[in-house]
Amino acid sequence: MAARNPQGFTVRLADWQQDEAALRDVRTRVFVEEQAVAESEEWDGLDPECVHAVAETADEGVVGTGRLHPSGKLGRMAVLTPWRGRGAGAAILRRLLEEAARQRLEAVYLHAQVPVLGFYARFGFVAEGEQFDEAGIPHRLMRRWLKQQAPAGEGEGAQEAPGTRRVVSGKQDFADAVADVAAVANRSLAIFTPDLEHGVYDTARFLEAVKRLVLSRSHARIRVLISDPGRIQHSVNRFLHVGRRLSTFIEFRELGETFQARADAFMIADQSALVYRARAERWEGIADTYELRMARRYLGEFDQMWQRSENDAETREFRL
Repeated sequence: MAARNPQGFTVRLADWQQDEAALRDVRTRVFVEEQAVAESEEWDGLDPECVHAVAETADEGVVGTGRLHPSGKLGRMAVLTPWRGRGAGAAILRRLLEEAARQRLEAVYLHAQVPVLGFYARFGFVAEGEQFDEAGIPHRLMRRWLKQQAPAGEGEGAQEAPGTRRVVSGKQDFADAVADVAAVANRSLAIFTPDLEHGVYDTARFLEAVKRLVLSRSHARIRVLISDPGRIQHSVNRFLHVGRRLSTFIEFRELGETFQARADAFMIADQSALVYRARAERWEGIADTYELRMARRYLGEFDQMWQRSENDAETREFRL
């Protein structure tokens, strides 16, 4: 049901298939035309997975929009110029926060453009980490814990996370995050990767974390699911050779054909920490050493892919 507002607009959850044209129009005008964001940046392929909220009027149709990804990321908040300062953005954000609470998310986060940090702060978002560039615009990571889902032991309404979330903005950043998250694993690692990215899953820090895990835990398990093994740089990837020596603990599989359209990449440590990027061909993403809901969601999806993927002799050896 749409929420009425005295400013003359209503807010409702949208249907991407039915409302796509109107949402694209608003975001094209705000991001592509006004802020000069490249269309390839704006249209990232994630919209069908997200819940979208819109502000609309009887005369003008949709005048503002925003979205919530299943990972808890809020984004694509856009309001047409004549409707700014009239509460449309705030109403959209409130509706998305209501939806996040309905989904029982532990927390939500967003990449906020620096000039509007104050807007999100009014809704309880707290800035974390350093400023970073996204689509040529300075941003900060901001997070808000939802009160009913605050981490145990933190007290009612606590905003501080027991783990550490940060933005990943490049290959070296991603490699560092992978090593950091692997280092907190006590039982398992689940890795979904296009090609065991050289310089990420074969760094000294990552391999040290892997060896520590398997040599100190007799029950340790490391599963690696690869979507395009033909691209692996066999001669230089040390993780492959470590995996062959420690094959009791480390297993490689090739992603099943059913899931080849999947575009993201991630690593889950135990059931509580992760590194995640929505597009495997890009390095931008997040890392968090404590994010139960998101980690468990993607671990569940990993398990489904793992069960329906190949594990024959050719895959195990990766044509070495």
